[in-house]
Amino acid sequence: MMRATLANSCALVAAVALTVQLGHGHGWARNGGPSASRGRSPATSSASLVDATGHPLPPRRYARIVSTNLVTDRLLLELAEPDRILAFSRAAAERPRDGYRYAGKPLVDGFGPLEALIALRPDLVLTNSFGTPGRAAKLRSAGIEVFDLGELRGVSSLVSAAKTLAELLGQAERGQNFARAFLQRMNNVAGALAGRLRKTALFLSIIGNQVQGGTSGTALHDILTAGGLIDVAAASYRGWPAYSAEQLLALAPDLIVTKQGMSAAVCAFPGADHLPACHEPDRIIELPAELLDEPGPAMLEAAEAIFRRVYGEQP
Repeated sequence: MMRATLANSCALVAAVALTVQLGHGHGWARNGGPSASRGRSPATSSASLVDATGHPLPPRRYARIVSTNLVTDRLLLELAEPDRILAFSRAAAERPRDGYRYAGKPLVDGFGPLEALIALRPDLVLTNSFGTPGRAAKLRSAGIEVFDLGELRGVSSLVSAAKTLAELLGQAERGQNFARAFLQRMNNVAGALAGRLRKTALFLSIIGNQVQGGTSGTALHDILTAGGLIDVAAASYRGWPAYSAEQLLALAPDLIVTKQGMSAAVCAFPGADHLPACHEPDRIIELPAELLDEPGPAMLEAAEAIFRRVYGEQP
C-alpha cells in the first residue's frame, strides 16, 4: 500500500512539474541580462536575449543558421523554415535512426576546425556547451553571431531552450506551441496507467571501471518518470552518481534501464550481479544510445519505448 502511494505521489509530482515548466524560463532573460538564477547583471537593451555565456543577441530573422549539435539540429527542424537552415551537425546526419532528416544540407563538425564553418558564411551559429570561449570569439571576430543554449539536462531545460531559440528567430509563438505540445506528450506517455502501481527502475551504464547512474537533474530521470517508472535513485542521489556494490543492492530496482549492448557489462559489475533484474527475464530494458544520450526531443521517443517495453501497451 505504501509503495502504491509513493508511486502515485511521484506520478502526480511529475505531472505537475511538467505542466508548470511551460510557464517558466530557465536561465535566459530579456532586458539585457540572464535571469537572476544565473547571477549576472544586465548588459544590453531590452530587445536582446542573453545566452548561457552572458552574450547578448537581438532577435531577428537570421537567414543562414548553422547548428553544431544534435539538440539544436532537432530544434531547428521544429522551429525554423528549411530555407533559413544553412547546415546541420555531422553527428545528426550520421545517425542510423533519423539521419535522413538532415539530407541535402552541408554538415559541420561542432568541435572540429572552425575554418570550414566560417567558410559557409553563416549569420548565426547555434550551440550548447560549445567548448572554450575562444571558439565563439573567433567566430564573432569573423562577423558570425553565436548563441550558446548552455547545458541541457532534461525536459525543463529543453523547453526553455526551445522557447528562447524561437524568440531569437522571431518565432516566439512557434516556440510556445512546441513547448506546450512536447510537455503534453511527455505527460501523456504513461497516462494509461492511471492509478496502477508503477515499477521501480534504475539507469545504469559502465564508464571505465565504474557503474554510473543518471537520476534527478538529468534527462534520464525525466525519461524514466515519463515512461511510467519510479526512478528509485532520485530520493538519495542527483546527477550522475557512481554506485558502489552496497548502494546498488540497497536500491534494489525492479528494472534496469541501460544502453543497447551494455546489459552484460552492467550485470557483471560487483553488486549488480546480485540484483534480481540481472537474473530474471524481461527486467533489463536496453535502448539505443542515441535515444538516451540526447537531452532533446528524443526524450519523448525514449519514454515511449520504455512504456511499451515495460507495460506492453502503446503510450
